[in-house]
Amino acid sequence: MSAPSPDLVYDIGLHHGLDTEYYLRKGFRVVALEARPDFCAAVSTRFAAEIEAGRLTVVPCALTPRGGETISFWVNPVKDDWNSVYRDFAAKGGHEVTEITVPTVTLPELFDRFGVPRYLKCDIEGMDEECARQLLADGRRPNFVSMEASSFDIIAYLRAAGYDRAQLVNQAFHWAHPPPQPAREGSYAAVQFTGHHSGLFGRELDPARWTSFTEVAERWFDFMSLSRRDGLLAHGWLDIHAARGESLA
Repeated sequence: MSAPSPDLVYDIGLHHGLDTEYYLRKGFRVVALEARPDFCAAVSTRFAAEIEAGRLTVVPCALTPRGGETISFWVNPVKDDWNSVYRDFAAKGGHEVTEITVPTVTLPELFDRFGVPRYLKCDIEGMDEECARQLLADGRRPNFVSMEASSFDIIAYLRAAGYDRAQLVNQAFHWAHPPPQPAREGSYAAVQFTGHHSGLFGRELDPARWTSFTEVAERWFDFMSLSRRDGLLAHGWLDIHAARGESLA
């Protein structure tokens, strides 16, 4: 089994590159996956020096169950963080969407090509669960993983993959959690997180909030129940972060 590379981060769901910029500033090498060709081109231009130095690799593909194919991908011109391989995801709220075609790749193929990262961040509309399923099936394990907690199956897959510590992070409140100084992951990089960042990760998350998957599942169900009853009270959306106890030691 391949050991994780301590200086490598995967940004699955590159978007406009805010997370990638943060990881690069912290001194990590980054493999960034993004299906939209224009987003890939813009980030590649912006970080041309980092690409030239071998610190950033942009992979212009969608993560799907089968790699090496060409599929439809749906672009939302108004909410460009809702782009998805699923038309219904991209068109939420009645938005008009545009169809393009993109190549595909799988998580094991990325591991084969670039190695296993210390941290894997995944935020891809409609495919986070597939990423978790592929991670479980592959057997190679990053030290830390985060995904949008859009289904209970994602939580179950991560637990089955051998992660025994987890925490839920409300993505609406990143602005209140600046990076710790001194840094506990990589180098210190000052940043004002926004709703388009994934935020802190790994050992930089609040140590007191790492808990069991049983507790995380209960909190997730509580949040989802309140969200269905009153979305104004259950503000924001949740990411799940997963780790093993030895990675946190």
